[in-house]
Amino acid sequence: MKLQFAKTALFSLMLSGFLFSSCDKTEETPDTGKYGLGVLISNEGTFGAGNGSISYYDLEGDSVINEIFQLENNRSLGDVVQSVSRIGDYAFIQVNNSNKIEIVDGKSFAEVGVLQNLTQVRYAIGDENRAYATAWGTWGADGKVYFIDVNTLSVSDSVSTGNGPEALLLFGENLFVANSGGWGLDNTISIISTTNKTLLKTLTVGANPKSLVIDKNDKLWVLCSGSTIYDANWMPSGHYPSTLVQVNPITMVVEKEIPLFADQHPSKIAINPAGDKLYIGGGFGFSGIYTFGINEVSFTSNKLIDKSFYGFDVNQDDGNIFAYESLNFTERGNLYIYSESGVEKGTYTVGIAPNGSSLKRK
Repeated sequence: MKLQFAKTALFSLMLSGFLFSSCDKTEETPDTGKYGLGVLISNEGTFGAGNGSISYYDLEGDSVINEIFQLENNRSLGDVVQSVSRIGDYAFIQVNNSNKIEIVDGKSFAEVGVLQNLTQVRYAIGDENRAYATAWGTWGADGKVYFIDVNTLSVSDSVSTGNGPEALLLFGENLFVANSGGWGLDNTISIISTTNKTLLKTLTVGANPKSLVIDKNDKLWVLCSGSTIYDANWMPSGHYPSTLVQVNPITMVVEKEIPLFADQHPSKIAINPAGDKLYIGGGFGFSGIYTFGINEVSFTSNKLIDKSFYGFDVNQDDGNIFAYESLNFTERGNLYIYSESGVEKGTYTVGIAPNGSSLKRK
């Protein structure tokens, strides 16, 4: 009888310990710190004023905190904040006219390092171990992609590209870089091996490619913005039209080219979470966000949102569209959030000249 009681008591004690341990594991939540969970908005600021900034949109609280770099580090961020990316445990902030990447802790936003002398740096992508950043370089020079060791926060190598390398996308071990022309013209994609750190191929596409996405069929879509043509007196005399180009990233061959606008020049492309619908729009002087199904054969000017934005992104978790209204380059702009179907869900004041965010791009 005593033995049976002892066995029963021991079993009850073990069961209680298991339940207590299970409850503990269920209640554990990841440490995201002050800024690790939400969306970071890059605000260019006024050219030459050194007032670029980062705004933080809290997904759970549906609210915005502005100037978080200045708030946490007691100093200015720099001149023209071109982009911001979450890479590993960090946030990389590309400060274009200051020729540097500021690196901060992704949770606290405390500064941890800075990469200097990256002339006209533009965008960065990466993971826990490696990162890649585009930079235009000096006037008239070829651009570069810089290889960055995320463990040591240092530049390890670089590869030359075409003029004005802009957005970049990693597919397998190959990096696809849109050569936007920078201060002039270009119509190429640079394809770089991240393993060998060499240029594999230069692919000809439409005029001034700027933005890239991958669809659900692993096809690469390139938005070629085109541009206005000016005569010797800097008067408009025509246009290079904007186009949408589909590339097979495995064979590295252009499969189709779709005309967009004869005299308008969108600069951003994004894709919905399902990977079957493209969004086209954004850029100085361009109005609207348009949609395009990946199986459509021609562009039919299907305008989803009838408003001018400097840039936009799509949240791959819920399909919401984050659109950035610049207004001008001296006063605060706005963040608009829309549903995937284009219904406005909220408007928030951010920094001067918002242009993009840390939302992941396919």
